[in-house]
Amino acid sequence: MRIKQHLWRDTEPWFLAVALANLAAGTASILIPLWISSRFGGSVGDVGVLASLVSLVGVVGSLVWGRLSDAARRRRLFVIGSYIMTGVSFAAMGLAGSYGQLVVWNMIQNLFWVANASVTVLIVIENKDKSQWETKIGRLNQSGAIGWVAGLALGTLALVGGAETIGEAATIRVLFATIGGLAIGAAILAILFVPRTTPRFTQRRFHGVALALGNFLFERARFSPFHLYHRFAPRRIWASFHAGAEGFRPGTKRFLLTTLIAYVALGFIAIPLPLLLRERLGISSSGIFLYSLIQNVGVVVAYPWATRRIARKGTRGVHGVALAVRVALFGSAAIWLSGGGETVPVWILVPVFLVYGVSWAYFQLSGIALMSRVARAKNRGLALGLYNALAGVGWIVAGVGSGKLADGVGYQASTAVAAGLLLVALLTLRTVPDPSRAQPADALSGVSEQGGRVGIGDASSRRMRERDPREQNAGAEYTIHDPADSTAKLQQEGGSGSKPAGAL
Repeated sequence: MRIKQHLWRDTEPWFLAVALANLAAGTASILIPLWISSRFGGSVGDVGVLASLVSLVGVVGSLVWGRLSDAARRRRLFVIGSYIMTGVSFAAMGLAGSYGQLVVWNMIQNLFWVANASVTVLIVIENKDKSQWETKIGRLNQSGAIGWVAGLALGTLALVGGAETIGEAATIRVLFATIGGLAIGAAILAILFVPRTTPRFTQRRFHGVALALGNFLFERARFSPFHLYHRFAPRRIWASFHAGAEGFRPGTKRFLLTTLIAYVALGFIAIPLPLLLRERLGISSSGIFLYSLIQNVGVVVAYPWATRRIARKGTRGVHGVALAVRVALFGSAAIWLSGGGETVPVWILVPVFLVYGVSWAYFQLSGIALMSRVARAKNRGLALGLYNALAGVGWIVAGVGSGKLADGVGYQASTAVAAGLLLVALLTLRTVPDPSRAQPADALSGVSEQGGRVGIGDASSRRMRERDPREQNAGAEYTIHDPADSTAKLQQEGGSGSKPAGAL
């Protein structure tokens, strides 16, 4: 009862709109590749091309919408418009007459989807006192996560019942119409409940900017990160790589390389996965939804465990273990597929997908925490933004690469490449300094390995701003949070912690 009171106390009415929109998006995440295969006879290569195009549009759109929301000095209009266009696009996908039309509508959908993702966190922090930012952003992310999981459950139940009665194709059309209506419903809720706000954080620059409770990145082929940094400055990135003592540390550069390799690898397994399950294992559409649901439940369950583990063991060690687990998982799958395996018992698939989800929670949370600790305080925000950007680039590369490889050689090849690249990422990670072993003189300012953070208004945060006067004119009210500590705080308050929606 006490936990429920905490949840309701910290949840804003408009978070229901976020949950409902993510319910629609969660259903569509599996529905779209299934529709490509069943309706248009598309291959895994077609799914990969779609993934790359949609991700590219999402990354570009996230930068554009953020700037437009600053210029227009309106936030809620972008959320409302985003949900309306998402609803229209989902409904249109169900009526698409060709693969090309589906691609166009999916690109339109994602372009507008990121319009709300660029401003929802800003709506929270521009309407609340600093002391509430952490908790409110956490509840916002939880709302999206709950909606996403509910969407997977909806797809599972609908296809279980509908496939036997009206047929799979008709059921998918009904589902597209349903989630289109749900997204429109989210827009109505946004009209009613999203608060009007006067933007306070405009013309931001990448000096120490990190909106965190986790990094809101996730592995999914068709939708962009729930929240993505904007006001990206390419010239400053170039300078940070070549500025010597004022730029990125060598360890920061090596971890950025590790991140790029890892996300390319993760895309090579996650993007072809729905069709791999369908074509190689003969799993039904409802079964594919169910296994995705199991995987996402694993993420939710594991997030508090990952938080505590990072606090006890440190970031690099946890990140390495998460990579190693996935190397073993993907490598085993590649060997099995190469041996001509056609069926896998349910009692094996269920724990495999649970481990798949659990390992993502550890990887995601430790990755953003490690990035914040190996970067200098003065360019930590830029490093975190680049971390997100490289994850997106990796996904775009993997979309085309994994689809073509799986089409031309087989799923065993794309799975083997995923395992091999993750092994390379694991070896590269070994060259990144371990913050838990750093000497005091080298320790990161304001961040302790045992869960400390540069928090809102604390002494270390103030010292950082005093050392770098640029912070005072560059959105200095955004401060860096250690995601592990933030999630731990939510656990103490009775929450279930943050998770990246739709993780694979």
